[in-house]
Amino acid sequence: MVPGKTDINQVRQYLGEPNITPELASSSFNPHEEILIWEDVLVQLNKNENIVTAIHRQPASHEKSLQFWRQHFKGKVQKFQKVQTKFYAAEHIWQLDLPNLGVNVVYDESKDEVIKVVYYAVE
Repeated sequence: MVPGKTDINQVRQYLGEPNITPELASSSFNPHEEILIWEDVLVQLNKNENIVTAIHRQPASHEKSLQFWRQHFKGKVQKFQKVQTKFYAAEHIWQLDLPNLGVNVVYDESKDEVIKVVYYAVE
């Protein structure tokens, strides 16, 4: 699945039917987006085009270290910054963004581990 290129039919062919359907989940950030949720992955879709805009997943065991991501993409543009949203206000959440690759890694400083990996469309 490739954000910006994969459509809803390809997603369902690859992952099957979601555990939570669009009628039950919609994005509070963007009214033009739908959210499909499977057991281990969340997919955001553009409602008008039925195209994947982002894929959220849990990190694999070897990906839970921030150092893994830093080294794996050494030499690539990396932006590391604190997440400033009301959802994470009480936590020490940071993100490592790789804007040229469409990868965003969410890091919890209090746990010293990566908690989410997001792939998004690069324009």
